[in-house]
Amino acid sequence: MAAERKQLILVDGSGYIFRAFHALPPMNTSRGLPTQAVYGFIRMLLKLLKDVRPSHIAIVFDSPKRTFRDDLFADYKANRSEAPNDLIVQIPYIHRAVDAFRIKSLMIEGFEADDVIGTLAKRAAKEDFVVTLITADKDFMQLVGPHVTLWDTMRDRRIGAREVRERFGVEPSALVDIQALTGDTIDNIKGVPGVGEKTASALIQKFGGIKQLYESLDRIEESGIRGAKKVGGLLAEHRAAVDLARKLVRIETDMPLKVEPDEFAWQGVDEELAAELLRELEFNSIIREISPSQAELPGLESNAKPAASVSGKDLAEALKSLANAPRIAVDLTATEAAQETLQIASADTTIVVEQDEIASATALLSAESPPKSCHDLKKQIEAFARHGIALKGVEFDTMLAGFLINSGQGEPSLTHLYHEYLAPLGASSPPGTNAALVRNLREALAARLEADGLTSMYNEIEMPIAPILAEMETAGIGIDGDALKVISKEFAEEMNRLERECYELAGREFNLNSPIQLREVLFTHLKLSAKGLKKTKSGFSTDADTLEKLAAVHPMPRKLIEYRTISKLKSTYADALSEVIRSGTGRIHTTWHQALVPTGRVSSSDPNLQNIPTRSVEGRRIRRAFVPRPGCVFVSADYSQIDLRVMAHLSGDKTLVDAFTTGEDIHIRTATEVLGVTPDKVNAEARRLAKVINFGIIYGMGAQRLAGELGIALSEASDYIKRYFERLPGVRAWLDDTVRVARTTGYVTTMYGRRRYLPELNAQPGGARAQAERIAINTPIQGTAADLIKLAMIRLDRELKERGLGARMILQVHDELLLEAPKGEWLEAAELAKREMEGVAELKIPLKVELKSGPNWAEMSGAE
Repeated sequence: MAAERKQLILVDGSGYIFRAFHALPPMNTSRGLPTQAVYGFIRMLLKLLKDVRPSHIAIVFDSPKRTFRDDLFADYKANRSEAPNDLIVQIPYIHRAVDAFRIKSLMIEGFEADDVIGTLAKRAAKEDFVVTLITADKDFMQLVGPHVTLWDTMRDRRIGAREVRERFGVEPSALVDIQALTGDTIDNIKGVPGVGEKTASALIQKFGGIKQLYESLDRIEESGIRGAKKVGGLLAEHRAAVDLARKLVRIETDMPLKVEPDEFAWQGVDEELAAELLRELEFNSIIREISPSQAELPGLESNAKPAASVSGKDLAEALKSLANAPRIAVDLTATEAAQETLQIASADTTIVVEQDEIASATALLSAESPPKSCHDLKKQIEAFARHGIALKGVEFDTMLAGFLINSGQGEPSLTHLYHEYLAPLGASSPPGTNAALVRNLREALAARLEADGLTSMYNEIEMPIAPILAEMETAGIGIDGDALKVISKEFAEEMNRLERECYELAGREFNLNSPIQLREVLFTHLKLSAKGLKKTKSGFSTDADTLEKLAAVHPMPRKLIEYRTISKLKSTYADALSEVIRSGTGRIHTTWHQALVPTGRVSSSDPNLQNIPTRSVEGRRIRRAFVPRPGCVFVSADYSQIDLRVMAHLSGDKTLVDAFTTGEDIHIRTATEVLGVTPDKVNAEARRLAKVINFGIIYGMGAQRLAGELGIALSEASDYIKRYFERLPGVRAWLDDTVRVARTTGYVTTMYGRRRYLPELNAQPGGARAQAERIAINTPIQGTAADLIKLAMIRLDRELKERGLGARMILQVHDELLLEAPKGEWLEAAELAKREMEGVAELKIPLKVELKSGPNWAEMSGAE
C-alpha cells in the first residue's frame, strides 16, 4: 500500500487579517484595545485547525518593504488606502497568536506573500505533499494543479484545475495571460481598457497565449468576440501595458527561499502561551476551547486508574465503592460485536462491565444517588430499560449541554464535544472510555452553561423533558394497519385515474415522473409559454411553483399536481407507515429529538409524525388511521396562535396586547389596522390577507414574498407592510432592537435565555445576511414557544402521575399535545392539560388552549 501523502496548508495571512477586520463589528478590551481583527483571525485559524488537523502548516504575510514589482512599476498598488490605525495596533497580537499556535510564520523582506506561497507550493508538490492554499484571492488560481488546490474557508469553496477550466476554459497556467489582458484595479495594474474576463478568456482559448495572440492580431475576428476589430486596435495600442501587466500578475514560483516544506510540521498549540495571550485580550471563551486546563477546568489526564473489565467479587466491590462516590458517569454502548458493555467512571476509577453482568449494577443505576452524568439521556434510558433497569439520578447530559451552548451543532457526539472542549488541537480521537470522557466533559460544559446564563434553562427545561420524551417513544401511538392498506389501495386507484386524465389532457402518454418527458410535453408538445419560469441547468423547471403557474393556462398541470400529491401521500404515509408498525406492540414508535432544531423545538423522525397532513381530505384519511388503545380516546390540547401571542408579549405592542387581552380576533384586528375598515367590514379575504401579514412579520417576510403569497402588486404589498408597522409601532421597535442587539452580541435569545448564534448578521449585505436577520426575528418567538410547551409538558406529566391517572402524552406536534386517555378520565386529563399549558407562564397577554377529543386523530371535536 502506498504511503499516505503529507498535507501542507499555506495560509494567506494578510488576506485573513483583512477579512477578519472587515467582517466583525468593532470590539475592544476593557482597556480600550481594538480586538476584532485578532478575534476574527484566531477564530478562523482555530476552525481551520480543528477541521483539517494538518500535519504541516505555515502562514505567510506580506513584507512592508519594496519588492521587485515596485521597481518595475512605481504606481503598483498606488490606489490602495493605508491600513486604519485600529487595525495596525492589532497586527503584533496576531503575530503573537500565530507563535502561540506554534505555526511557522513567514514574512520575507523584498518578497510578496504571493511569491513566497507560490514557491513553497511548487516545492511541496514536487516533494509529494498535497498542498492547500487558504485564500480568497483569485490570483492564486494560476498555481493550482494535480497536487495544489485553493480553499476559500469563509465560503467553503474549493478550487482545483477542473474549476479553473470550467470558469475560464483554459489550464491554470494560462490565467497569467488572461489577467495580463484584464489588468487588476485593486493593484492598479492597467491591462487593456474594455477587455474583461469573458473576452480575455475567449482570446486565450482561441490563440493559446499572449505571444500567439499578438502574432495573430489580423485574425482576431476568428475568436467570435463582439467588436473584434475594435478590440484588435486596443490590443495593439496597449501592448506595452499588457507586457508589464504580465510581469506584475505572474506569481513567482522560484524565489530563493531558505526554508523547506518539511520545516512546517505542526506540533500543536502551546496551551500556556496561548492562554496568556487570550487572557490579555479577554477572549475567555476561546481559552476554554483551546485548553480547558488553562481555564481552571480538569483536563483529560488525571490520576484515574485505567479502565478495567471487572466481574464477580471484584465487580461487587467496585459497585459498592462507586455507590459512595460524590458523582459518577455512565455509558451503555453496543460494541462492534453487537454486545453491550456498561462503563462507569468516578473521579478516581473507571470500570467496564460486560453484557451478561450488567444486571449486577441495577441497584446503583436505579438509585437517585450518587448523581449521574451521561451522553444522550433519552437514549441511555431506553438502552438500560432493555436490561430491565430504570435509570435514575441523572443530573447531567453532555449532549444536551453541548447543544444548549451551541444550538448550531445538532445532537453533538462525544467525539465532537471532545474536540470542541477538551482535546489538544493535535489530538485525533478521544482516549479512554466514553464514561471517562463524559465525566471530564461535565466539568467543562457545566462551567460554560453557567458562564452563558443557561444553567437554569438546562436544569428546569432540557433535563426534565428528556425522560418524558423517552416515555413517549416507548408508549408509541396506535395505528390501524388494515386501514392503511385500504387507503394505499384507494390511493393507487386514484393515481391510475389521474394518470389517464393527464394523458387525455396532454394528448399523448408520457412518464409523469420524468422531468425531461414532462418538459417536452409542456413546452414542445403543448407549446405552453415558459416566460417568467425558473430555469435549471437541464432546462425549465417542472417543480410545484411552475406547475401552479402553468395550471392557470392549461388543465393538465393541475391534474399533475393532484397526481403528485396523492403519490406522495401513498409512498410517504400509507405505504411507509405500514412498514414501521412494531410487531410487539402494534404501534408506531417515532424517535423524538430535543437537541436538533436550533430554536429548541422538539422534532420527530423515523417516521416524522409531526408532518402528517391536516388540511387536505386525503391527509385527514391518513390521520383517521391513528387510533387510541381500546377503552381510550385521543385528547388534543393546542395552543391558539402561540407565536403571535409570544410576539405580543416580547414586543409589548399596545394594539396586539389589547387585542389578545380582550379576546379579539387578532387577524380581524390587524385587518382593521392595515386596511382602515371597521370590524364588520372585514370579510374572509381581508382576514386571510391580515393572517398572512401577521405570520409573515414573524418569519421576516419582505414585500416581494408577501406580494407572491397574496398575488398582489409589489407596491401594494409594500404599502401593507408600511401601514402595519405604522399602526403597530411596538412590533417595529422590537424587531429593529432584536436585530441590532444580535448584531452586537452575535446571538439572539428566547425569553428563557436559549441562545442561537448568528455570525452571518455581520456579513456583507446579501442573501446570507438577510436570512440571518429573518432568523434573528423568528428565533426568539418560535424558541420561546418551544420553551413554553416543554415547560407545560413537564408540569402536565407531573400532575398526571401525582393523580395516578392513566392518561399519557403520546405526541407533541409543535404547539399541540396529543394525549391518550381512558374514557372515564379523559375530561379530567383535558382540563389538566388546559390548566398547565395556559398557566405555564405569566405573560402580558393570556395564553389560550383549544381542546378536542375523539376516537381517532382526524375525527376530533371541541371538548370544552
